[in-house]
Amino acid sequence: MNSSGKFSYLFRKYPLLRVVGIGSIVALIIFSIYFISFQTKLIPEIESIVPPVGSPGDVILINGKNFGNNRDMNYVEIAGTRLTASSYISWTDTCIKLVLPANVKDGLVYVGIKDIRSNPSLFANEVDIPIPVPSVHHVSRPIITSLSADKANIGDVLTIYGSNFGEARNQSRVLFTIDYNRKIRESNVKNISYFTENMIGANEDEFDYIMWSNTEISVVIPDGAFSGVVVVDTGKQKSDPKEITINQNSGEKSFVNKKIYLMTYSADVADVYCDGLSTITLRAPIPYETAAQPNVETTEVVPLPSLMKYQHDVIHQITKNRTSTVKNVMNYTFVLPVYEINTKVNADKIGLYTKMASRTLFNYTTQADALIPADDEAVKALEKQITGREKNPYRKAKLIYDYMLNNYGLLKKMRKGGADPLDLLAKKRGDAYDFAVIYAALLRAGGIPCFMDAGILIGQDLTTQAHWWNEFYIENFGWVPVDISLAAGLEYKAWGDFEAPPAEYYFGNLDSHHVLFSRGLNDLKPFSVDNKIVKQPRSFALQSIWEEASSNVNKYSSYWSTPVVRGVY
Repeated sequence: MNSSGKFSYLFRKYPLLRVVGIGSIVALIIFSIYFISFQTKLIPEIESIVPPVGSPGDVILINGKNFGNNRDMNYVEIAGTRLTASSYISWTDTCIKLVLPANVKDGLVYVGIKDIRSNPSLFANEVDIPIPVPSVHHVSRPIITSLSADKANIGDVLTIYGSNFGEARNQSRVLFTIDYNRKIRESNVKNISYFTENMIGANEDEFDYIMWSNTEISVVIPDGAFSGVVVVDTGKQKSDPKEITINQNSGEKSFVNKKIYLMTYSADVADVYCDGLSTITLRAPIPYETAAQPNVETTEVVPLPSLMKYQHDVIHQITKNRTSTVKNVMNYTFVLPVYEINTKVNADKIGLYTKMASRTLFNYTTQADALIPADDEAVKALEKQITGREKNPYRKAKLIYDYMLNNYGLLKKMRKGGADPLDLLAKKRGDAYDFAVIYAALLRAGGIPCFMDAGILIGQDLTTQAHWWNEFYIENFGWVPVDISLAAGLEYKAWGDFEAPPAEYYFGNLDSHHVLFSRGLNDLKPFSVDNKIVKQPRSFALQSIWEEASSNVNKYSSYWSTPVVRGVY
């Protein structure tokens, strides 16, 4: 009997064998059906969100595929919150149309089909992003009829009267004359073209814009403004200039010796281990714009980012479907001018913060935060010990500066990222980061508005290193720069373009070899509440989030380079 006949005989003789055999065949058929169904299950995929920036009440379209022809139990999730039924206008397999709810937040957008979620896509709230959304703009030329004052100080609130300013500011600005390289004050001929050749805008980050309507604007005169003119710029047209005199009773500030830098840095992500569809979001800092560092140009970002300029960062989002060792590399290139800052302060004319005390900026720059421990008891006690009965803010800042130079030593090597800057008070030694943190903390404890700045220090051989310094604010004058670690003898290849001793020069002056990336802490919120956050302590930018990964990312490797100079002009 051949083998097939023997098997047939056993199959007929033993009933149990027949049951097991039939059961195995049925199980195989069920498994095959499940496997084929699993393999062919359609996964929703978001291809675009139009527009990617919006505000509550706006209608947006989510374009893609495999959404299903009816919503049923399917859903859209934004920043970890599922939209309610009233948000949906229509739902098709390739397009979802919805109205943004009142509580919409920045974050990742998902389309959910039963137990499957789509790839994420980034959405940003218009309130927090400086990218305009399509809207109808007023195109009539703005007209300034009068100013609330013909003479004013830095930091004063100026009211501008006129017409055609627009009912809301949006991207409009108020511009003031600035005297780069002392051209105006040293010229024998002063005319309107001189006054409008160089201008700076009121600073949104310093809360300079107080009120804006079609016929009236209230704005704070920004740091760096000089006697000349005021212009309202709607982005479409500019008003005729209106003359104004900026008092210099408290002293004067100069912006000289401009250098233009071509800078680049990179970030990469590799060896991503994840459970299914996942995302990693990078927040790449952009050089900060100030009067001394105007007109920063982001000339190249490779690959194209998810958002070009959002909360002072370029946003890149990396999506992975499975574990991957492929390296993703992002490159950022900038061109920016940097001016040397020189100040001459008349200390006898410096008063207390009688006007500034009610401004948001004052509270923001005198309180403790996650970066500056101004409320630490040891810091407050030391500030009182150093300044005693002195009330003058400028002299108090100088007393603290001299005390730190005389009592603390600067380490040659950087401390570890998690080291506590308060160690400087007890150990009497610290690095440049510690010096900048403690100087800011002591000034804030004494009621003096102070920023800790972060960026890059450029040596004469164009080598670069992460660096930190400070600015403190004087009413009627503006910001005064301080670099206490360079004054303390920080080693780097100096340019030698000033003759004063470092300890004398770096209180009130700053050379044009500092590239600014952060003014104070950029306190960011994650795009999703369950994302894993990565920080970069003691880096060239002060921000609370550098990277964030979705919850199903188990681990990955990343690297951020220090910005380097490719050219100087």
